[in-house]
Amino acid sequence: MSAFVCSRFREHCCPMLPVALKSKELRKLFLAQLPADFADWLDFAAIGTLLAFVWDAPSYAYAFLAVGMGAPYLLVGPFAGVLVDRLPIRRVLFWSNFGRALATGALFFADNWGVLICLVAVRASVDSFFTPAKQAAIQALTTEGDRASANGLSHGTNQASKIVAPGAGGTFLIWFAPAPIFIVNAMISVSAAVLCLRLQDIERNENQRKSEGTGLWSEVKEGLAYVRSQVVVRTVLLMMAAMYFAMFIYDTFIAPLARGLDFEQQHLGYALAAVGAGGVFGAIVFSFLAELKKPQRWIAVGTFVGGAMLLTLGIFDLLSASMPLQVFILLFLVLGLTSAMAVIPVRIILQNTVSPDRMGSVTALSEAANTLALLTAPFVGALLVSLFSVGAPFTVGGSILLVAAVVISRLELDQSKS
Repeated sequence: MSAFVCSRFREHCCPMLPVALKSKELRKLFLAQLPADFADWLDFAAIGTLLAFVWDAPSYAYAFLAVGMGAPYLLVGPFAGVLVDRLPIRRVLFWSNFGRALATGALFFADNWGVLICLVAVRASVDSFFTPAKQAAIQALTTEGDRASANGLSHGTNQASKIVAPGAGGTFLIWFAPAPIFIVNAMISVSAAVLCLRLQDIERNENQRKSEGTGLWSEVKEGLAYVRSQVVVRTVLLMMAAMYFAMFIYDTFIAPLARGLDFEQQHLGYALAAVGAGGVFGAIVFSFLAELKKPQRWIAVGTFVGGAMLLTLGIFDLLSASMPLQVFILLFLVLGLTSAMAVIPVRIILQNTVSPDRMGSVTALSEAANTLALLTAPFVGALLVSLFSVGAPFTVGGSILLVAAVVISRLELDQSKS
């Protein structure tokens, strides 16, 4: 009787599940991604607390922290992508999480900000293997018909972790000193590594390229040549980098913008929460979608609407106009939603287009381009603020997105790999 009830329950509930969750191996992958993504953000508050309140680090230490967190994805990432293409995906997923656990645990013993930042850089270097391996795994475990669902779930997990994990880390600091959280976070990364072991060996659909005897640097150059030779791949990576630049040119100025529009501190918190909620909601919507026939249309609409939202924020500040709180929150909610509309289809296009034996390299090069945008855009934003006002980065970022939307709408980016 109980078996009959369970079978009927599965029969009626499975249609309500995202398509990707019906795959046993994808369920294992997403279960491992949960603690892996959570560990990315759990100790963020602890690092800031040590720098600001325990060691009273100088202002330039925070600049070094940003470099330590971002530069490895730019410098180490392309080589990591090559190794992802060479090595078994399951093994890379395990060791990237286990190595991250070791580096995170070592943060417990850091006795000054210089050592801490060096260890953060080591951790980021190890972590640069994870996203290329994850994207290669999703490509190998899916077909074109269920990649929207799989990438929606993956993006939703990542966005949810950015909301929940920093809050959990901040709550931890209410009762405990900052250092013990590194041990807790290391254990979470170990759990992610163990969960990766539950995956079966992931076979790529094709592996025609022979890399034995080829040096890593030569393979990185081959990866760059591959991107240049593939019109769709090159275009998608450039558009993605432009979108990240448009995002980070204003990202660090949300707080002063809120202040300039006469909002309170709690209103800033509502706006940031709205961005996260919008991103998670958009990811959930994608997780229930069938195959995307024209993914570039989603990107074009997402970037256009996102650009319009940024222009609205920037113009209100430039005109010193008042904005209702409800409108302020709604604009950031829509920004989160449109970010999902732009990012998820890009992943789908790459997985549909890139050869499986290049997926790691291409993903790593995309991450490197995005990181370059992350490291440079805030300085451009700061220059715009100094020359004009805090609304200028929002206006410029919105304009970039509008131009990108027009360009993308005129392109054919849904070609599948031959």
